[in-house]
Amino acid sequence: MSMPVIMYHHVLKEDSFVATSIDNFQKQMEFISRHYKTLRSDEFCAYLKGEKSYNNGVVITFDDGWRDNLELAYPILKQYNLRAILFVVTGWVDEASKHSYPFVMHKHNQAKQIIKTRPNEVILNYTQLENMQDVFDIHSHTHFHRDDYFGKISLEEELVLSKERLKAKLNINTTHLCWPRGVYTQDDIALAKKIGYNVMYTTKRGINKVGQFDQIKRLAVKKDDKWLKKQLFIFKHDIIGGIYAKLKP
Repeated sequence: MSMPVIMYHHVLKEDSFVATSIDNFQKQMEFISRHYKTLRSDEFCAYLKGEKSYNNGVVITFDDGWRDNLELAYPILKQYNLRAILFVVTGWVDEASKHSYPFVMHKHNQAKQIIKTRPNEVILNYTQLENMQDVFDIHSHTHFHRDDYFGKISLEEELVLSKERLKAKLNINTTHLCWPRGVYTQDDIALAKKIGYNVMYTTKRGINKVGQFDQIKRLAVKKDDKWLKKQLFIFKHDIIGGIYAKLKP
């Protein structure tokens, strides 16, 4: 059996680009709570190593570290006793930790601009991340997301700094890395492995089998619980999911 990994960014009032509505997210999590076991990152690693099997397993991931993940997604996940992985951009979290702002709901493109001036309005700080760890495993999404909002650095610096910041601020020894925008090369994978990342997540859709560590496929959630139910059924089966991913990449 394949292990489906689903990808979120925002949970907001309405569905939009890389955002799921609160209503749809609630229905999706209610469905998952009845039919699946959400895996922690260490449990997912055990599956990839072939140490454990989960016929009804699923991995929930969130990218970037948006404030709405705490304000809107976290209570719903906690309500249903679910686990998730949160990939944070540590340089953005550094900036968000310097000042405190009230949470304001913004669509993705607006939120990306606000990072530069009022980061904690849209991005989580370290205290908030620490308090979310009963639901979320925190891992790396690089240090600056390959953006130049707060400086331009090499990929090696992106990977090293992110790992160091998570250790210093949250005492997390991360070995999980999510590639910004899903962009990477084989040389990038080799560099990440050298630095100490063992499990790497893409934005490509497909199946995840035992032994597949460096190109984890994910399903970008776009619709309601009925759509998610169908997708999870497809991508937990090796053959069906493999064919479907080739037909609809």
